[in-house]
Amino acid sequence: MVKKIGLALLIGCMTILMSGICFAASSATQIKLSQTPINFSPVRPASDGQFHDGLLFSEQSDGTLVYYNAKGQEAFTLPAWIKPLSDFSEQRAMVMNTKTKLVGYINTKGALAIPCKYADGERFSEKVAHVSIPDSTEQAIIDRSGKIVHTFNQTYDSDYAFSGGLAAAYAPKGGKLGFINTSGELVIPYQYTYARRFSEGVALVRNGKGKYGFIDAAGKTIIPFQFNAGSDFSGGLAAVENAKGKWGYININGKTVIPFKYYGAGNFSEGLAYVYNSKGKLGYINKNGTQIIAYQQYNRAFDFKEGVALVGIESKSGADSKFGYIDRQGKLLTKLEYRMESSSFNGGSAAALKTLGKGVILTKVL
Repeated sequence: MVKKIGLALLIGCMTILMSGICFAASSATQIKLSQTPINFSPVRPASDGQFHDGLLFSEQSDGTLVYYNAKGQEAFTLPAWIKPLSDFSEQRAMVMNTKTKLVGYINTKGALAIPCKYADGERFSEKVAHVSIPDSTEQAIIDRSGKIVHTFNQTYDSDYAFSGGLAAAYAPKGGKLGFINTSGELVIPYQYTYARRFSEGVALVRNGKGKYGFIDAAGKTIIPFQFNAGSDFSGGLAAVENAKGKWGYININGKTVIPFKYYGAGNFSEGLAYVYNSKGKLGYINKNGTQIIAYQQYNRAFDFKEGVALVGIESKSGADSKFGYIDRQGKLLTKLEYRMESSSFNGGSAAALKTLGKGVILTKVL
């Protein structure tokens, strides 16, 4: 939402440098990463600092907001009266007309695909986006051409990020969560104290007793509320924490597939998931529970994307944290010299941040 995106942005302090440094990669994967330094800081909270649709939303040292392509070049120049507001999602990014304060959407060429005529808006998800009609209580769901798909007068406390046709929404009072559909109907009542998006047809939710379970799109509980914590289903499995504080993996029927023996666990991505041992060190396992990457020095990791994962050593203060990228054999492809805000790979590229205002675009060279 515009009111959320309008929060203070991070300001960088350095300029674009020259490009062309390469790192040696694992001989098993033959991946090499070239790096192109850029004048970059993530645009928080409007951006997650990742490439989307081949473009990276960035704030330069002087406060200028731009979209970089994978070559580290500004992808296009927007008119002076157009202010970018979001990452791209489904080939659309939200922008504001600074004269009228109304919002619209541009395409990946920087051209207005949907005119700036709405009081507020959200990102596209599942080919639709929520917008507010100016000088009215009317809300609308539009498609990528700007055509109105649904209208409704009820305003929800929601980010309208639809998954499986549903989006989480807060009750007007009490802080309970339910789910709405794209017609603006509350289809799953406000009754949960925590809820995640739907993934593989189910969503992780928490009841009033602090226990987690899973519901389907009809709101039916399909895996009972019995866990201390949990994650989304990915690749048919979900990481959950049992009453003894150990993590394991269950399938969609609630059956334990990988035993509860870990001290932390992540989602499966590209067939691998990170897990923690009793010393807080992490490695990666496959869906059979076989350790593929042994426990190493790292204490923080992210999912594998395009055969590469961001891992690092996070300090208690955060100031001395250092991150880098590994391949599927656990071999470092870069030095441990980046911040935790660095991105995963998307479309062959990632944005790695050294300090605010000084980053690099990492590109896979196979």
